[in-house]
Amino acid sequence: MPKTRPTPAPRWQRRPEARPEEILDAALAVFGEQGFAGAKLDDVARRAGVSKGTLYLYFDSKETLFREMVRARIVSAITEGEDMVRAHDGTSRELLVKLIRRMWVIVRTAEMARIGRLVQSELGKFPELARFYFDEVILRSRKVLEAALDRGVASGEFRRPAQPFVARGIASLLVHSGQTQCFFAALDPTALDDEQVIEGVVDFVLHGVLARTPASRTRD
Repeated sequence: MPKTRPTPAPRWQRRPEARPEEILDAALAVFGEQGFAGAKLDDVARRAGVSKGTLYLYFDSKETLFREMVRARIVSAITEGEDMVRAHDGTSRELLVKLIRRMWVIVRTAEMARIGRLVQSELGKFPELARFYFDEVILRSRKVLEAALDRGVASGEFRRPAQPFVARGIASLLVHSGQTQCFFAALDPTALDDEQVIEGVVDFVLHGVLARTPASRTRD
């Protein structure tokens, strides 16, 4: 008698503890592709390989799913940045460069570029989600950068006039550069590669914040 191959288990029979992570990954993709208003939980469930009923076991609404996706995929990275600032024992210049490069890795992904576009275009229509995103992502990211900048001012590495705009400027520059690389680099006849972009951002920022010696002030 010929041997029969075992029937593969359906995707929804995977370990239950794996399902929330898969749903969050699917939510990141679907929200990024379709926007918040256009995203449907049916699409998220289908992308995650679960039933809509299973999705509702973990997330009771689209708003809840969006918040938990942001916490898991964005806020967790900000928390790591906060830990990095607390644990850093090198120069403030080194710390600032590490933070900029770390933030670039995050905002440069296609998924995060799309989420950034969603935030700019849609969240104004959803005030509670806008407040949540501002407090959990924008404000906390800014405070991470401000902590590194304040450290540099205290050590004499950075000049005080660089505050308070510079943290906002760094975040805006990174987000805009990431979106440009994702959406328009293929159309640019003189496009830069990612390393050229981040090197340029770092150089631009350091020239704005580093304390100047008397000699450098004279040359300027």
